[in-house]
Amino acid sequence: MSIRAKFSIILALLGLTLCANVSLSVWAIRFLERELAWPLESIQPVLGALHDVKRMGEDSSELIGGGRTGSLDPGSTRFHEHAEHVVEIERDALEEIEQLDAIPTALVRSGVSTTQNLKERSLRIVELAERWRVSDEDRERMELLARIGERHELIERIEGRIIQDARLAADYGDRLRVAVYTIIVVSVLGVLLSAFIAAILVRRWILEPVGTLKLGAQRFAQGAFDHRIRVRSRDELGELGREFNEMARTIMVMQDERIERERLAAMGEVAQRTVHNLRTPLSGIRALAESTRDELDPGSDLIELQERIIERVDGFEGWLQGMLRVSSPIELDLVPCDPGVIARKVIDAHEPSALKNGVTLSLEQTDAPARVIADPVHLEHALTALVSNAIDFTESGGAVRVVLGSYHHGKWTIRVEDEGSGIKPDVLGSIFRPYFTTRKSGTGIGLAMVKRIIDQHQGEISVTSPCNPDSGLGTVFECRLPVDPRGGD
Repeated sequence: MSIRAKFSIILALLGLTLCANVSLSVWAIRFLERELAWPLESIQPVLGALHDVKRMGEDSSELIGGGRTGSLDPGSTRFHEHAEHVVEIERDALEEIEQLDAIPTALVRSGVSTTQNLKERSLRIVELAERWRVSDEDRERMELLARIGERHELIERIEGRIIQDARLAADYGDRLRVAVYTIIVVSVLGVLLSAFIAAILVRRWILEPVGTLKLGAQRFAQGAFDHRIRVRSRDELGELGREFNEMARTIMVMQDERIERERLAAMGEVAQRTVHNLRTPLSGIRALAESTRDELDPGSDLIELQERIIERVDGFEGWLQGMLRVSSPIELDLVPCDPGVIARKVIDAHEPSALKNGVTLSLEQTDAPARVIADPVHLEHALTALVSNAIDFTESGGAVRVVLGSYHHGKWTIRVEDEGSGIKPDVLGSIFRPYFTTRKSGTGIGLAMVKRIIDQHQGEISVTSPCNPDSGLGTVFECRLPVDPRGGD
């Protein structure tokens, strides 16, 4: 997810929260206003109409003779006028009730059946008033008064019910007000929660990756090229972190290559001086050995010793030539050869040195191939360096073993095992670097050249130390070489 998408999510979250709060607030205010205003607006016309009907009934009762005017003579003109007026009042009351029946809130506030009952009672009162005006019977008058009184009581009950509903509506309005306040509080908490979540997301998505990149840049500026940034996201900052790690890796590789070139150049210069200083005495030794061999009798036992001296001087001369090429790529002369013959030659050359140090030197061949493609000269140089180091680091009474074996994927192995004290873990990763040595008399050239020779043969070299202290096995160098570096079988 990109940073733009993450910011869009944060803005959308805040926007939705804001819109929801505004919508809820507007709805709550309008709802509260409607619920609180509607009872008053609905009560007013209903109570007004009921009050008019009740007042008309009181006027009718007074005119009929149950009020302050007293009884009238049925045959008098005033009686007929009052009776006619009562009929008109009741008809007006009936019309008022019919208008009340047309108001929707009246049906809600008083009930449909109650309104219908009030209308039927008013119709009955109008009928009785007309009959009383014609018949002028006392029975009709009393029934008319009773009907008006019943309607009066019914209206009072309706008014009481409406007032009770208004009181309940007021209580309901208070509850609505509490609900609205609750909604507002929840909305505010929602805004705060959204802001808190947005802050967490910004810190997790933006601030922490930027801080990690800043720390990586500081470590990088201090020269810690092995420092790597932990990439946890797939956005632009995560991509930047991966690019940063790749840049640091590339620079570290370039720096290691530059240091390696400088070391090789320095090693080449030292090798040239060393070869120059050693060639003169070696030439003298070889010339003296040749002249001594030529002067001996043909059957003398010393001839073999002189030839061995000449052979070792020639081998050392080849070693010096290899030192001159240590700073340049090694050119291999790949030919079929027997690894057992090469190993035996190295063992024979180092037996005097091993005996002198009290070290047992042995060669073991398990299932090694009898024929490989390699450069026998360079391979002999590499094995010589490994065996020489093993003898130097093995105390008297110990043993050094050279083991030739097979390896899967068309490879074979050379293992050089010693019973020394092993290599310290803090220097184990540096032993193949040119000029790195832990011996006072060491040059740091041998193992570096061994690695170059193995690499040129398309092989691998590894070291394990200490290998098995309980069994006395110290350091093990293992070279894994292809049977044919050219890609053949």
